[in-house]
Amino acid sequence: MKKWVKGNPAHQAMYDGHVYYFMNEAQKNTFLANPNRYVPVLGGDCVTCLVKMGQRMPGNIRHAAYHQGRLYLFAGEEQKQMFLKDPAAYANADLALNGNCPVCRVEMHKDVPGDARITTTRGGMRYRFPTEAQRKMFVSNPKKYVAP
Repeated sequence: MKKWVKGNPAHQAMYDGHVYYFMNEAQKNTFLANPNRYVPVLGGDCVTCLVKMGQRMPGNIRHAAYHQGRLYLFAGEEQKQMFLKDPAAYANADLALNGNCPVCRVEMHKDVPGDARITTTRGGMRYRFPTEAQRKMFVSNPKKYVAP
């Protein structure tokens, strides 16, 4: 809908450590079918702050922007404007391991490019995998594959 609508706690879902509220069960189920399509980049943290200062700072829905179908939240209007001037500089700030598979790195000791269609999110970061089998391995034991 591309607008903020207050959700109802009766229709909530947990994803990547965040609770999301929805207007109804249908919206909740749509979200759960593909959460990566709807969650804010970096779990709602400001990508500009991460890239420019190396710090994760919470974004604010009052300072939001869409870019290539993804929702970005910014700490303030200044950070939002920086992003809008050069979105390519920030668009993949949440892509872990430069898009390489974390399972392949640990299990095979080599970098294998992941497929953008086979992605999961952990801690606001996007992880890519070459096959669904590696994604399932990651989801079953993410601590094994995510460096602290």
